[in-house]
Amino acid sequence: MLFMARSSMNKLKFAITFFVLIFSSFGLKAHQISQSFSNWTVEEGNITAVFSVTSRQVTLLPVLDGYSNNLNEQLTEHLKKNIRVFINDKNCILDSDIPTKLSSDSSLKSLLKFNCLEDKGIMRIENSSFFSASAGHIHFARIRIDSNDWQETIFTSTQQEAKFSLLSGKNQRGSLEIFLDYIKLGFEHILSGYDHLAFLIALLLVTIRPRKILLTITGFTVGHSITLALAALGLIQPSTIAIEALIGFTILLVAGESLILEDKDQNSFSVGSTGLLIILAVLSVILGGIISPLTWLGLIIFMYSYSRLVRTRGDAEYYNPGLTLIFGLIHGFGFASVLLDLGLPKDKTVTALLGFNLGVEFGQILVVLLAIVFLYMLGKSSLVKYKDYLFNIVAIVLIALGTFWFIGRAFGLQ
Repeated sequence: MLFMARSSMNKLKFAITFFVLIFSSFGLKAHQISQSFSNWTVEEGNITAVFSVTSRQVTLLPVLDGYSNNLNEQLTEHLKKNIRVFINDKNCILDSDIPTKLSSDSSLKSLLKFNCLEDKGIMRIENSSFFSASAGHIHFARIRIDSNDWQETIFTSTQQEAKFSLLSGKNQRGSLEIFLDYIKLGFEHILSGYDHLAFLIALLLVTIRPRKILLTITGFTVGHSITLALAALGLIQPSTIAIEALIGFTILLVAGESLILEDKDQNSFSVGSTGLLIILAVLSVILGGIISPLTWLGLIIFMYSYSRLVRTRGDAEYYNPGLTLIFGLIHGFGFASVLLDLGLPKDKTVTALLGFNLGVEFGQILVVLLAIVFLYMLGKSSLVKYKDYLFNIVAIVLIALGTFWFIGRAFGLQ
């Protein structure tokens, strides 16, 4: 009877996993960052900006501004309404004709020209573009005043204004301003990265003991901090698409681990998971997937070795800090992608990098604390008797998501 009950439970787990896999295939995206860019030059009251955004982002605008005949007109009308410049609180006049063109990388570029009555004092840029269409939108701006060095700033839904001094020798933004900007960017980056959040939740399914959680999160922090710095500084440049696929693999493995640890048929799991990776590797070579054959070989060896090593929940808790250190290296490359798009500010590289990493940590700590509070409340409620069922359901959903992201990205389907 015990064997039959266990067999039925395993079949139920498989059936639910398969159902969620099918359900999750309907257009689910992870970590699709909504972003735009601009380069500004300021010379004697003449201000010019080149605004760049992907065509996909522009397709969100009809909900806000109504439909235009084409994407060029759509972007032009939107920028006229949402980009304003002031010098000493006096409005600068935007040229009525804004040329827009499609660049070679499928993004739209608009040229903005402002004429100002004054050329000294405080310049203020107000940018509310795209934030109403996408609350998580991030706009990266580079500003050059006269012949000074380029400066960088970030616009978000909660920070839609930036000020610059046009007085000689006072036009550089301070280290503290840049540090705070990048803390906010890192914080928003992790909270909008659903795959990174899914991985953190998967870790909590393996262990909820405070000391083990601390060690596990520390391993993840050390790992992603190393590769975040290496990638952002240009010392290592991995394939972004391959890294995104491997992030899906990390979710799949940790969530799968939390689900099967109570089962005793570990040999079947080792052989089955390794065999699946071998099949995917062969298909990738034949069909021309994103991940290289050498990486597939590494995944196969790692999966087989780890699945043979970890047989109980105690084993998983013991090895989890080391596992999250390794997987943190992968996630660190994912965190660095946004910094590679922006480029770190000249002469303040370390400041921006530290701020961004600290923002990621704040977001990570917030997620873990919220999860712990939820589990505490669950333990105090009458629903505590359903805790195991809840954990299994969450694990199954995360397995489905991890599988979808891993296979979809590895074969270029996303």
